[in-house]
Amino acid sequence: MNPRWLCLSLLSLGLSGCGDATPPRLVFSLNTTWIGASSLAVPASGVQAMTDPAGPPEITSGDGLSFALNEARMEVADIRVELGGGLGCADLRDPLPQGTGCEQPEGSPATLTLAGPFSIDLSTGKAWKGGELRLPPGTYRRVRFVLGEGGFSARTRSLDGQSWNMTVFLSGGTVMGFESPQDVTLEEGDFLHVTFAQNQWLTGLPLGACYQNGDLSRAGSDWVLDNATGQCEGALEKARDAIRSQGRVSVRSP
Repeated sequence: MNPRWLCLSLLSLGLSGCGDATPPRLVFSLNTTWIGASSLAVPASGVQAMTDPAGPPEITSGDGLSFALNEARMEVADIRVELGGGLGCADLRDPLPQGTGCEQPEGSPATLTLAGPFSIDLSTGKAWKGGELRLPPGTYRRVRFVLGEGGFSARTRSLDGQSWNMTVFLSGGTVMGFESPQDVTLEEGDFLHVTFAQNQWLTGLPLGACYQNGDLSRAGSDWVLDNATGQCEGALEKARDAIRSQGRVSVRSP
């Protein structure tokens, strides 16, 4: 039985033991990991449930060169979470968590604001600076955020027998935003999950061929996408565009 329904049943019988409700949280992570776990979607409700732990996610270039995504992290200066379902600031039934505000300019959707900086490890979904990102229960649709001074960095290790790494970096001040195809409802204990679709970051780049042809440049022990030539000309901006555009917002339950 779902623990949430078990708690409701116990309360209806006048029994205790469920403890205090866990406040909903906003979490950023890679698409295939959730503190080391993958997920199963439940399309009818828009809610996803956790499954067994998985290893580091792999990403593949357009011509089949595979990488293990060893590190993906970002610093966020400011987060704005747009309410859905026509809700306004006054419709939120719970008090706002400390450090969270709500704005509703005339003619615009109500939006929760969370001021950073927050430093987030996208491979685990955990914030090591700024603490948990708590939200009140409600209906949500879109999350926008601005990268802080530390920006966004993703570091890979080749899986195809090549002894080289690759790093992609987005600088501070970059504005990003993902949304759900439809409004999603966040209840006590749920997570509003912002996921980066890392399996899409390199699909348009023939990195294997570019490596063989000498079209990639090197910085120390890393091969970088800056100043790539040949078939990979403009590779860095293509990868950055994919990182900025490939993602979504959903609700997950523990």
